[in-house]
Amino acid sequence: MKKGTSGWRDFIPITKWLPSYDVKQNLINDIIGGVTVGILHVPQGMAYASLVGLKPVYGLYTSLFPSLIYMFFGTSRHVSLGVFAVVSLMSGSCNLRVTQELVAQNGTNLTKAEIEGISVDVVKSLGLAIGMIQIIMGLIKANYLISYLSDQIILGFTTGAAVHVLTAQLNKILGVALPRHTGMGKLFYIYRDLLNSILDDKVNKITLAASIAAIVILYIAKYHLTPALCAKTRIPIPYDLFLIVVGTAVSSYFAINSNYHVKIVGHIPTGFPSPALPDVSIFGKIVGDALAIAIVSVVVTVSMGKVIAKKHDYVIDVRQEFFALGIVASFCSMFPCWPASTALARTLINDNAGTKTQISAIFAAMVLTLVLFFIGPLLENLPTCFLSCIVIVALRGMFLHLTNFWTLWRISKYDWAIFSITFLSTVCLDVVPGLFIGAVAALLFSVLRIQR
Repeated sequence: MKKGTSGWRDFIPITKWLPSYDVKQNLINDIIGGVTVGILHVPQGMAYASLVGLKPVYGLYTSLFPSLIYMFFGTSRHVSLGVFAVVSLMSGSCNLRVTQELVAQNGTNLTKAEIEGISVDVVKSLGLAIGMIQIIMGLIKANYLISYLSDQIILGFTTGAAVHVLTAQLNKILGVALPRHTGMGKLFYIYRDLLNSILDDKVNKITLAASIAAIVILYIAKYHLTPALCAKTRIPIPYDLFLIVVGTAVSSYFAINSNYHVKIVGHIPTGFPSPALPDVSIFGKIVGDALAIAIVSVVVTVSMGKVIAKKHDYVIDVRQEFFALGIVASFCSMFPCWPASTALARTLINDNAGTKTQISAIFAAMVLTLVLFFIGPLLENLPTCFLSCIVIVALRGMFLHLTNFWTLWRISKYDWAIFSITFLSTVCLDVVPGLFIGAVAALLFSVLRIQR
């Protein structure tokens, strides 16, 4: 009986630590950490929606629900589930490809609202497929996947994906509308279209000037002012949120949408979305993408969770993380969310803010709820180029991994080759093929090492 009870409690970890929760020691820290992360969720959720091909409000939903569900089933006290650039990009690639196929099947006379509904259905189905795969991985004890995907594969893949993320923002900071491309080698077509738009003088000068100013200000504030301020306060200053507030105010005052044709966010609905079951009939079109995203999501979450857990002297259960992330993805597929994952920078900020337990997710959710019910409509005049600026500045950490081209060459030619092959495959082909090729390359090099 005790063994069965213990197993049940292991599957729902909150039942083990919540009864002994120390209010005096932890609550204030969890409130500060939760509110801090909740504030970060707002600009990030809205910004990364463009990578998925959805409106900014869907990013707020994706920031809200996953962390609340993870609180019950996850074993890391500090990881911050929500939008993550790489997973958002992978979800967007799948969404665009499958939506185009479904639109072609249903005819070309669909309205924008109908096409948007198809896109939402695609990402919901993708979320359910990911959740099912992760739960199956947990059942078959596929923990070895974590150790098999080496640091070189993950770094090469995420750095290559950062190139795709950056590229997806360029047309928005230039203020030009471009056709969206899918499939291998799509970056070459995107840069061709960008170059043609510049040569044809289609760039919106006001959008470009505002974007350059925003990027410079954000970069200086985040990477030069912040280190100096960290010594004085553990709570990070939400520069991204400040940019959104100031940008919205300036946009509203000067009516830049109507006067200068600068694109704005537009209507933001209030309240929570109604739950609805995802469409399982399109699983055949998304299973490959779902498998890749499922693996990436687990690897990133477990890797980050282990780093923070070691710092605070506790242990995360890797197998339980498969179940936790699978349940999160499956539950959230009933809402208009795209697949969530752990964001590296947001997790570090969550830790630095003093968070003690997963209870902080409740206070982060309160911030997002406040935005969804009351503040969202006030942001409708926000220029979308500012959201792209937030994404671009946040990529700095990923692009710093390019130094691995030099450091790994001196340390290990094998590791250098794995990193380089994964990076170049991801950039030149696409994110999913890049991850697959990197994994195959690592396997081949492992065989070569053994033979030598």
